[in-house]
Amino acid sequence: MQKNRKLFLLAFCISLLLFYGIDSDSTRSEANLSAPPPYSVHIGVILYLNSPMGRMADACLSKAHSDFYAEYSDYKTRLFLQTINAEEELEVSSAASELLKHKEVHGVMGPELSTEATFVQNLEQKHVPVISFTAKSQSFFPRRDSYFIRTTPDDSHQAKALAAICEGFEWHEVVILYEDTEYGNQFLSKLNKAFQEGDIRLAYMSAISISAKDTDILKELKKLKTFKNRVFLVHMTAYLGCRLFVHARNAEMMNEGYVWLITDSLSNFLYSVDLTCTESMEGALGIRPHVPRSKKLEKFRAWWKKFALGLKPDTAVELNVYGLWAYDTVWALGLAAEKILPLDADFSNSSQIENGKNLSNLSVSLFGPKLLSELLHTNFGGLTGEFKLVNGRLQPSAFEIFNMIGTGDKTVGYWIPGKGISRKLAGKDESAYSTSIKEIKAIIWPGDTVVKPSGWAIPSTGKLRIGVPNKGRFTEFVNVQIDPLTNETKFGGLSIDIFLESLEFLPFNLNYELIPYTFQAHGDYEDMLQKIVDKSFDFVICDITIVAYRSTYMDFTLPFTESGIGVVVRNENRIDMWLFLKPLRWDLWLAIIITCILMGIVLKMLEQKY
Repeated sequence: MQKNRKLFLLAFCISLLLFYGIDSDSTRSEANLSAPPPYSVHIGVILYLNSPMGRMADACLSKAHSDFYAEYSDYKTRLFLQTINAEEELEVSSAASELLKHKEVHGVMGPELSTEATFVQNLEQKHVPVISFTAKSQSFFPRRDSYFIRTTPDDSHQAKALAAICEGFEWHEVVILYEDTEYGNQFLSKLNKAFQEGDIRLAYMSAISISAKDTDILKELKKLKTFKNRVFLVHMTAYLGCRLFVHARNAEMMNEGYVWLITDSLSNFLYSVDLTCTESMEGALGIRPHVPRSKKLEKFRAWWKKFALGLKPDTAVELNVYGLWAYDTVWALGLAAEKILPLDADFSNSSQIENGKNLSNLSVSLFGPKLLSELLHTNFGGLTGEFKLVNGRLQPSAFEIFNMIGTGDKTVGYWIPGKGISRKLAGKDESAYSTSIKEIKAIIWPGDTVVKPSGWAIPSTGKLRIGVPNKGRFTEFVNVQIDPLTNETKFGGLSIDIFLESLEFLPFNLNYELIPYTFQAHGDYEDMLQKIVDKSFDFVICDITIVAYRSTYMDFTLPFTESGIGVVVRNENRIDMWLFLKPLRWDLWLAIIITCILMGIVLKMLEQKY
């Protein structure tokens, strides 16, 4: 009995040891599976999560993180995205301070707000890379060793594409309507530079505030309607741009003869606006970054559709290219982080200061320069095509040229940097690219017409008032005659004939009226030119001389005839041998004779002396 009890106790102890041993091994195994990898790379993300852009970017970043490590599960590094919500500029600075001081991040993504100038300059002092997937312009000039990276194409490429379109359609004057923000002003400078290279002039620049009332927008459109120019370029966000086009349609400015161009600040969000907005934009021509088709992109779009169905109606967002850029940014960071092994100390503790939220009190990153260097040389195939950074900015592959038709759009061509306009993407075939706009597909213009608008027209408010001098002399250039029987005024002369002939070369009919101008007592051409200044005449046709002081307040056409240099003399039948004396007076001739005699006396005296 005692022997059986000992065997029972021995068996019980063995079973306990086996149980706890297996459980301990299982616990250790689970711990090993859930343990973080040897090297952790912390990346801070600053987003405004209550905005549609912020919610979309947050979802794309999370999806990119999971997809990346599902494919590269053997990587020894792991990105840890630490997202902070920030709505205002002060919150952005506070969020950056929190990420660097307490989270010790190695890089910062964002912010969505256009506050990068002071934001980046502060973070550069800590050698922390700032990666933006929304900014396409900047309010400061980056240094060569800048820590600011944009995984988006620069707006200078978009400006060149717009200039190529205007140049191809022979629109040499454009009116731009832009959002009166820092980003709008930055784009304006790049657009002006590109237009100057293409010999295109910004005829008028209309800045519209984001807080403008409907009456203010309508008032501005009515003023633009009185202009002769009919080419309008819109650079606005979706909210303000949609309001503008709705009012433009109500003001009958979406009719035949008008041209509307839109930049990608509006075209990237066309799927997020209501149908009233897209219907108002029918006939407009726009550009947007080209995203090539791929299996990877189709798979991601399929995932997004399922993800969007699970969202609440008040938080639903539409996917656009900014979400794709955010996705590719995470992949670029993951590839760059893996190339830097082993990782040294992340931050130097020599400058740590407690209880401070100012960025100047934070430590200096030792890992940031390495991450920056590898990120700049990262190249892979992403959702938006080839991911390649040039001078810290994403190198664009192409821009789509699309036409708004109904509530949708149709791609009519492409613009490729350094190559030109093409009907379709032809790869390495250089012969397929051309600067001729005739290469693209047919376009439906405003007013449901396929006829290319000329780009300008005389406003319907009245005829052009053209002044013609009625002077009664020198009628070879300008001649005004009034028929005494019919009281009809007839105009003739070389200047009038050239004007009428030039009208034949215009691609449109010019509505004008010739108005005779009779000089008053002691009046001259200056009085007639003053009629242009006070808006009585739109311009004048006359035989007037172009002089310097007149050019200070008046524009002249190039002279079409020149008199040259000549001598005017009187024609006399009799021969007068003393005719050569008449140009000079007698006292001048006397002075010449006396001078010659004196000079002769002096020379004679000098000859006798020597």
